[in-house]
Amino acid sequence: MLQKMRDGAQGLGAKILVGIICFVLVVFGFGAFNFLAENEPRAASVNGDEITVRELQIETQRQKRNLQSSMGDEVDPNLIDNLVSQQAVLDSLINRTLLRQTAEELALVGLAESFRKELIDNPNFQVDGVFNQSIYRSTLQNLGYSPQSFQSAMETDAQLSQLVDVYQDTAFTTEHELRDAASMLNQTRDVAYMIIDAAMFEDGVEVSETEIADFYEMHTDQFVTEESFDLAYVEFSDHDSRNEIDISMEDVRSAYESAKAASESNDRRRASHILLEVNENRSLVEALEEMSDIRSRVLGGEDFSTLAKELSEDPGSGSAGGDLGVAGRGAFVSDFEDVLWSLTTGDVSLPFQTEFGVHLVKLVAVEAVEFPSFDDEQSAIRETLLTERAERLFEERLAAVDKLAFEETDSLQPIADAHALEIKTVEGLTRSEGVGVFASMKVRQGMLEIDVIDNGFNSRPILLEDTHAVVARLVDRTASKQRSLNEVREQIVAQLKRDKTDEQVVTMIHDTVVRLENEESASDVAARVGATWVRSDDATRAADSVPTPILQRAFELAAPDERSRSVGETQLEDGKRAIVLVTNANLGDFGATTEFERLQLADQLTDFFGQRDFEGLIQTLRSDASIETGMTVTAN
Repeated sequence: MLQKMRDGAQGLGAKILVGIICFVLVVFGFGAFNFLAENEPRAASVNGDEITVRELQIETQRQKRNLQSSMGDEVDPNLIDNLVSQQAVLDSLINRTLLRQTAEELALVGLAESFRKELIDNPNFQVDGVFNQSIYRSTLQNLGYSPQSFQSAMETDAQLSQLVDVYQDTAFTTEHELRDAASMLNQTRDVAYMIIDAAMFEDGVEVSETEIADFYEMHTDQFVTEESFDLAYVEFSDHDSRNEIDISMEDVRSAYESAKAASESNDRRRASHILLEVNENRSLVEALEEMSDIRSRVLGGEDFSTLAKELSEDPGSGSAGGDLGVAGRGAFVSDFEDVLWSLTTGDVSLPFQTEFGVHLVKLVAVEAVEFPSFDDEQSAIRETLLTERAERLFEERLAAVDKLAFEETDSLQPIADAHALEIKTVEGLTRSEGVGVFASMKVRQGMLEIDVIDNGFNSRPILLEDTHAVVARLVDRTASKQRSLNEVREQIVAQLKRDKTDEQVVTMIHDTVVRLENEESASDVAARVGATWVRSDDATRAADSVPTPILQRAFELAAPDERSRSVGETQLEDGKRAIVLVTNANLGDFGATTEFERLQLADQLTDFFGQRDFEGLIQTLRSDASIETGMTVTAN
């Protein structure tokens, strides 16, 4: 019961954004919603429900933003564009629509009123504990939602979560499947491998002038200098004004006393309680009357702990005499906590109600927080106050610089004069490479926008960190140009040699694999190649003595029988290639696995089967549905 009380104090909180949205992203792509205008062009129709082109575009941009956020600011935007294709997004929207239709047929419900309550209680949308509409709308806007579409998406996500749970909760693993899986996973193999280094062939590789010229002509687009830019810029941070800030001793003392007072209000308390449940056999009025009688017995001298053992219906604490242990604020539901923190040591409360029933609580002891002395804390407090004020001044300067950069858009001098900043320069900056503050791709992207490089305006302030910003403008621009053959000759020769060497390696490996498959002895093959076999007998899937790609390939190969061997090839992380030979395989011993390992494996198999069944549902729904994409119709 105590655990339930503590769980009840947590709520969904940030899980609305983190949990549900991540679920939708992983399973379906970010949530979509069918609420747009009926006359908009459609990207698809799913059993009569339309997915509009606008909806597809919004969803594509949302997934790109999410991927950009997860991969970091330094990732190439072109890579994001390649990873998030419109077709993949459309497929996820079609799947989502089919699953929503299925959930509605099964009468699965959304969040409704609970969504709105948890939304208001969500600390991510609060200022000083009060729901803030502005923060809420701003957060949703950054995610690509309106309040209405967000609620619609979340309610649909709740339906789909229930549908997923149906398949995950009903999946199971048989004893036979568990034994087979354990035998396969714990299998050992006798592995031998031979690494083929391309350096073995480099000395014999030659490149002709004709090959060099032909390669240059066929790949001229690879030999073009990147457009470069010379910029003037100013940068500023919170450190600029730290020396100008005066923190008085009164400021430090006031902050110390405030921190000390706040600490004292967060003491930890040891309490005991008695619980009476309210149910079909006992009304609230009856429970309150019964608890009042118990309180009278306590005040009359009977031992609280003894009464708790006898009468409390909390299975967690009743047997311990009602003892709830030592806890600070936030451990209990708010109604319980309010009563507990209103008591002084030894007090017994009046009967009161929470969602768990009717309680009687006794404050046993208070553990006061030991707060450090002023002398010990004043240096740290001064530094904290200095940092906070410097950050506030930075925010004020950032707003002023932003305004001035926009109003005086043809020069950085007004910004430099107004804020005593030095105008610096950087030369040869490209979109792919920069130095200093321009080493960040995020900064380069902000500085090389059209307004800066084409229109000659000041850039907007770009944050390198939360309290460090830079503003720049174009000084000069150097167009890209074709590099001559002489400039890139060495680069081409090196590339052609690598290509020819790789071709020889691939040819030799293919020939060697064929010889091994035709039962030529491993020692003769090694002598022919000029390499050495490395053996690892009884290797497991987790063997750290064998390079990972080789080990993975060894366990991908078919298990050999007594008269055969399995042969394969793979590429290592450093680019070298290897021939892999498996001469023996032994199934794992199920009896040697621990109970914990069996439970863990059973959970993994059950999750796998649940996921497989769910994927099967999606495939069945797609095959049975009437789906139109553009003018092409796929139907059952």
